[in-house]
Amino acid sequence: MKIRTGGLLVVGVLLIVLYFLNHKDIELSPATSFHMYRISATGGELQEVIRLNNPNLLSSTIKSLHEKIYLNGALLGILDNELSQGIPGLKESEFPVSIRYSNSDIQKILGTDSIPAGKLEVTIEGDIQFQNLFTSGKITIHQSAPLTTENNEK
Repeated sequence: MKIRTGGLLVVGVLLIVLYFLNHKDIELSPATSFHMYRISATGGELQEVIRLNNPNLLSSTIKSLHEKIYLNGALLGILDNELSQGIPGLKESEFPVSIRYSNSDIQKILGTDSIPAGKLEVTIEGDIQFQNLFTSGKITIHQSAPLTTENNEK
């Protein structure tokens, strides 16, 4: 009987320790830049790298990513991904996300078929839903960063 009580006490203490080491929210690092590549004569691709810091001991899961992407204040596209992507604990992880666009989209936004070299800014608004061992949560995204363009083919 003492062994059973001792075992239950050890399990209870371990669960409490796991809770306190795995209940923190995942943190979104600021976007530094976005890259736009021409991939054909009729369009291109906008790439971003999402950086997430997981301060928990155990890994967490990114359930979904919902973003609205704006180029110089005009809507370029909407991204809805159901990821179920695991990210390791006590580490910063990054993963690329991209959206394709046509030259007609750029024509509507900028008034020209080509991406001009100059001041262009990408703004991202949306949310990332995640789940830890004991909790789940949502990270609200509202970030802006300069745009780097490359006219070469991928």
